[in-house]
Amino acid sequence: MPRLALVVLLCLAFAGCGGGAAGDGDTTTATAGGAQIANGPVRTDTGLGTATPEIEHGHASRAPVPILMYHVIAAAPPGAKYGGLWVTPAELKAQVDALAGAGYTAVTLDQVLDGWAGKPTLPKHPVVLSFDDGYLSQGKDAGAILAARRWPGVLNLAWHNLGVPGGITKSRIKTMIKAGWEVDAHSLTHQDLTTLSGAALAREVAGSRRAIQDAFGVPVDAFCYPAGKFDATVEAAVKAAGYRAATTELDGAAAPSQDPYALHRIRVNAGESGPTVLARVRASTGR
Repeated sequence: MPRLALVVLLCLAFAGCGGGAAGDGDTTTATAGGAQIANGPVRTDTGLGTATPEIEHGHASRAPVPILMYHVIAAAPPGAKYGGLWVTPAELKAQVDALAGAGYTAVTLDQVLDGWAGKPTLPKHPVVLSFDDGYLSQGKDAGAILAARRWPGVLNLAWHNLGVPGGITKSRIKTMIKAGWEVDAHSLTHQDLTTLSGAALAREVAGSRRAIQDAFGVPVDAFCYPAGKFDATVEAAVKAAGYRAATTELDGAAAPSQDPYALHRIRVNAGESGPTVLARVRASTGR
């Protein structure tokens, strides 16, 4: 594909360039009453070029991997209830630039799990960028920033945010998948799963996996606990639903020594600089 055509196509896909595709319903940020804020070489050929850099010397590793946790990628409006969860595009870009400059390369959670299992899927210094809930800004703004580095992200999709004002759309997710993103489940309605049992719990956990698989044809190998809340009953439901792993809000890098259904993450908060996030990542792995 000619270089100019590729640039235009990426612009249309991620930055919006005056709006999403017809019928996409894209808006710029999550809005009140809309999307709900809750407390060997490896190569991906997408048709738009390589979504993630080819890992020339991919290797298996049992080392810890930092998983960064993001929410809305936008400036918080005045009086936002969860203002600390809003990271601006400029802040995200500075964090990505700092990580890349220090030698980190973004990978998916599936790549991490495969690398821990002995497959040559990991670069020397991997990092996962995960985005919870499913906001339009994650596809448009985070998508553009990661695409500039040819990095993938991990979208933890709460199904009820699909297509609502400020929420992500099916067409946007399909574009992200083509660009190498992994889509995992974050339940159907983002309830406190520790208050549910039986059919209700199975519907939130297994039902969200089936919904994403049916809509997008992707594996959905991991589950992300809504608001980080889980117990033995919830974990058993996640295992029964066929997930390979689950992520929490327990602070720190994920490690193969941890329960695979209770992997740790590092929450990125509003106002954190690139060097600050880089320092937290390095501290989590001892690098």
